[in-house]
Parts: sequence; C-alpha cells; structure tokens
Amino acid sequence: MAFEISTRARIIAAATVVLGVGVATTFAAFSDSGDVRTELASGTLDLKFDDAQDGNPDAYLIEFDGGSSLVPGATVSRDLVVYNSGSVEADLDLALPVVVNSAGSPAEALQDALLLEIRDDESGAVLYTGPLSGATFADFEVPRAATPEDGATLVLTATLPAEATIAVAGQTLDITFSFTAEQAV
Repeated sequence: MAFEISTRARIIAAATVVLGVGVATTFAAFSDSGDVRTELASGTLDLKFDDAQDGNPDAYLIEFDGGSSLVPGATVSRDLVVYNSGSVEADLDLALPVVVNSAGSPAEALQDALLLEIRDDESGAVLYTGPLSGATFADFEVPRAATPEDGATLVLTATLPAEATIAVAGQTLDITFSFTAEQAV
C-alpha cells in the first residue's frame, strides 16, 4: 500500500517552509563591522660628538691645548659635546680606554701617572676621576638633540701630577675613548 500526500498537504507544507524562512530572517540582529589600520616603526639612536662628528667607523680626533708638552704639575682640559640625534632616549657608557704608549711597556708608564677627570659641565657631576688607564663610567643620560647646542658638554681634564718622575718624560700616548650609547630603559 502506497502512502500518498494530497496536493493540498503539499501546498500547506511548502507554504510552511517559505513562512518559516521568512520569519527566521526577520529575527536577525543588527550588526556592524570596521577595520583599524596602524603603522609601526623602530626608533633610532645616533651618537654624535661636537659638531655632528660620528666617531664611527673612524675615531673622531680631538686635541687638548697644551697636551703635547705636559710637564709635572700641568693640567690640560678639553670640552667634548655629546648628544643623541636619534629618536629614543639613551644612556652613555665609557669603556676602558685603549692606550698605546710610544715607549712600549715601560716600568713607569705615562698612562698610569696621568690623572683624568670627566665631568658633566651642566650639573658639575664627576663621572670619573682617577688614572687615565682606568677611565670608565656608565649610565650617563645623553640628551636627545638635533644639534650640538642642545647636547651635554663633558669636560675632560688631564693632569700630570707634580710628583711624576723623569721616567715618564718623552712618552707619547695614543688614546682611544670608546663611548657607547644604549637605549634607556
């Protein structure tokens, strides 16, 4: 025996499906969407000396007035402007200097007899004082500046003490001060 669906039942079933779909779509909730776009870039750090001198890859040569004929009791000074022309805050460190003595390795070396003081001219803070061969400091806040006029002035003062002996006479030093600026945290 076959079961037959009447035409009337088919029409009612089809109408129910159409009505159900229509009702389902009318219960839809409001919605909205949007996109957000941004751009990210890394900052820069660019250590400069005096009048926009880089010191890298070649060392920036500075001279002390009177530094070529030191005698016991003599003091010579040199201002060195330091600044960061980059976009991030930075701290300045000074590593131990590399010193080459023209006399080789004498028993009494000029680099051990010479005293060095490094001072921040603005605050008067002494960053280092002691033998030239041990000169080092860390975490000096180097100004972020576009020009040397807004930089920090470090005053380097070298003194050959009055008690220096004749053993250091005639020695010439080639000194490299290695400064490193690192992003401040």
